[in-house]
Amino acid sequence: MKIRPIVKHLVLIGGGHSHLAVLRRFGMNSVPGLAVTLITREVVTPYSGSLPAHLVGLYSSDLMHIDLRPLAQFAGARLIQSEVTKLNFEDRSIEFDHRPDIPFDCLSLNIGSRPDGALIMGASDHALAVKPIDRFLKQWESIKQQACTARAAGRDYRLAIVGGGPASVELAFASQIAIDQCEGTSKQKAGRLQIYLVTAGDQLLTAHNARSQEFVRQELEHRGVEIRFGRRVERFDKNRLVLADGNELECDAAIYATGASLPEWPFQCGLAKSADGFIEVDPTLQTTSHDFVFAAGDAATIRNEPRPKSGVYAVRQGKILAENLRRFVTGRPLKRYLPQQKTLALISVGNKSAIATRGEWFYQGGSMWRLKDTIDRRFLKKYSELPQMTAQLDIAPGLLDQQAETKLRNHAMRCAGCGAKVASSVLEEVLDELPELRRDDVLSESGGAEDASRIQLPDGRILVQSLDFIKAFTHDPFLFGKIATNHSLSDIYAMGVQAHSALALAGLPFAERKYSRQQLRELMLGCTEALKENGCSLIGGHSAEAEQLQFGMAVNGFAAPETILTKSNLKIGDALILTRPLGSGTLLAADMRHQARHEWMDALMQSMLNSNRKASEVSVAHGAHACTDITGFGLLGHLLEMLADNDMGATLLLERIPTFAGAITTLGRGIVSSLHTDNQLNAARISNQADFQNHELFPVLFDPQTAGGLLISLPRFRAEACLKALVANGHDHAAIIGEITEAEEVGSIILS
Repeated sequence: MKIRPIVKHLVLIGGGHSHLAVLRRFGMNSVPGLAVTLITREVVTPYSGSLPAHLVGLYSSDLMHIDLRPLAQFAGARLIQSEVTKLNFEDRSIEFDHRPDIPFDCLSLNIGSRPDGALIMGASDHALAVKPIDRFLKQWESIKQQACTARAAGRDYRLAIVGGGPASVELAFASQIAIDQCEGTSKQKAGRLQIYLVTAGDQLLTAHNARSQEFVRQELEHRGVEIRFGRRVERFDKNRLVLADGNELECDAAIYATGASLPEWPFQCGLAKSADGFIEVDPTLQTTSHDFVFAAGDAATIRNEPRPKSGVYAVRQGKILAENLRRFVTGRPLKRYLPQQKTLALISVGNKSAIATRGEWFYQGGSMWRLKDTIDRRFLKKYSELPQMTAQLDIAPGLLDQQAETKLRNHAMRCAGCGAKVASSVLEEVLDELPELRRDDVLSESGGAEDASRIQLPDGRILVQSLDFIKAFTHDPFLFGKIATNHSLSDIYAMGVQAHSALALAGLPFAERKYSRQQLRELMLGCTEALKENGCSLIGGHSAEAEQLQFGMAVNGFAAPETILTKSNLKIGDALILTRPLGSGTLLAADMRHQARHEWMDALMQSMLNSNRKASEVSVAHGAHACTDITGFGLLGHLLEMLADNDMGATLLLERIPTFAGAITTLGRGIVSSLHTDNQLNAARISNQADFQNHELFPVLFDPQTAGGLLISLPRFRAEACLKALVANGHDHAAIIGEITEAEEVGSIILS
């Protein structure tokens, strides 16, 4: 029996090229006992090499970006999207503004560089830096639109680009082509586009050979780009550059790609600074000040081996960095990184043409563009198309027949959250066998279908109690603690009752004491933060070891009998309102298989962090007759529970059912939660399923939800007002999805 307790923690800060290699290599060959965390400001990161191709429309936004979420999932790493406030090297911890600090044993920095705005006065107020690229792209679209609008109106537009390196040169070529491609601009009447390339040097591409310098100069001049050599920019003002010689250059927009720099916070935290202003490292990529801190890419300079800040070096360093991090945490000797003396540089000059330089070697033309395009696409594909994950079943031959074994293998990858619930059919069978022990003060039996139990108190109030417990679907205990708490509170809210107090139950995976304590700390800080938002008190709990992180709560609420909502108090003609989208089951399943995009998962997580408290209050205020929360048994399963004790049916307006972004895509790929197949047995209750079973939204009816929304049944004449109030209280995707009807067969569903 293999037991793999967590004993050390590696933290990666930044999503640069070197860390891409680290994550992929750790995914291919993990380090048992090592927890990995990636902290990054941006999860969907641009690949700088493809920026020129993107600007001219050859690469889509999706193609030029690498989504770090699937890569982190592949590596089994926790992903934290946040800015780091402080690094504490004495106690080896990282501080944030809006979440608990986390400890580490080993740290790696790959945070990238950016043009040094401090070199030129007014840069931050009146000019746009080419890095960070995500910020540049957002503002570039505004510059491009302004240029297009001005030219379409017959006015000239002047764009100043400051810098003489590859980034400035590529930007000059690409921006000219991009702006010339604007639709609606008549070539005969269009205003002139004037691009100025301003550099303090007497040559462009000073780190490259003379042939490349001369070719680029001639090509820019041939295309009408005006190069201003020997012009040091002293200050950016609004719509002008003030030069060191006293002259001024008028412009409508200014972009700068001057010398690279690094923020000061790594040095303020105690890391050694190199002579050129970056994190100083040894050939092992360990910082010279702290042997447990590594740095790579543009953020680092190897002592006595300075190199230009280029992605070429960052990519090459990734392999050594991954190996040395593995060796450091396992106590083995480290390898030395030997930077190459000469590198191949491929610089785009637009029009599917590029130049290539290496030492004194130079070549240009379409073949060099094709070479660059091939290298860029191969790099992007390497970190976007990851090996598929499979679950292995360890079953002795002969224990099962082939059909049963095949079925188990097809669903071997078990989901977490509410996708890990026991199937409703299995649960019902077992509950039917349990003996009944009735008490007069218990108003709902243990086998009942209500969301929470009801106990009559002597003072006339009702004590409402519920219990829920789920497996973690994220590597982040803090995030999981908040979502699992909201999930656990939902049964109380589904009955129109406000949560009063709760007891927590935590299952923690076996780990070294320090790490186990940290997991429990983050989990409970997430829990208490969510409880505070809901006005609910934590009054106790219990913890135990488990195979993986798990959390649940027993929740109490108090209410007058007449104010409690039940599932079954439906009325014919009632409208059905769903307060939030469906699709969390398939998205969590896709995320586990590292096939979910960050934008999908971020929207899902934000929804799950939103409590059902306000939705419950709104439903009560608008005279709801019945309510339930949508969790593991899916929309159809929970609606059937509402109909179970009534001679009624329901009509669902399939195309009005809201879904999370990406859910239809992942369902279309056949990615479903491990509970989905059992839920789909309820399709037999749909009277006209044959008419809709091929509809793209049909599978979402059976998708198990974690921290799902409420399904509210209320008088039709109050539905619109209720919907408006829900939207006003943060439930933007709430929708009227059907109505309660008479039915010849009890519990029949009709799709429309």
